[in-house]
Amino acid sequence: MTDRVELQTEVDVPRRLVFPLVATADGLRHWLDSAELDARVGGELRATMRDAQAVGKVLALDPPQHISFQWDWADASLGAASVVAIDAIDHGARTHVTLRHVGLPSRQEVVLHEQLWRYWMSRFEDACRSLPSEIETAHT
Repeated sequence: MTDRVELQTEVDVPRRLVFPLVATADGLRHWLDSAELDARVGGELRATMRDAQAVGKVLALDPPQHISFQWDWADASLGAASVVAIDAIDHGARTHVTLRHVGLPSRQEVVLHEQLWRYWMSRFEDACRSLPSEIETAHT
């Protein structure tokens, strides 16, 4: 049995623009419903995803490549330590992004979180697609 979800995507945006989407409160708010983040090791994370509130702390931060969070649900704890890690790797002009959620306590939680992360990763991809037009608008 695996205790993890791992999703990957590649976006047509350079890493220097992608990383803030996963490592700043303003960036997270582009694809999550709301977010608060103190972007330093030990800093707090609070993110709203539909009716659920995720809470945690930043465990590691290595800009512009990696951020990881201790992760739990405020109102329905997983009952186990879980971690969400996001890595952004340069791939030419594109960025390869991997999201891993490890430490899930049961197969049922793995299935549930895989569905959840697939939905939010599609919103992340949409946010990435909107970045170039926002940048072009800012320079005109």
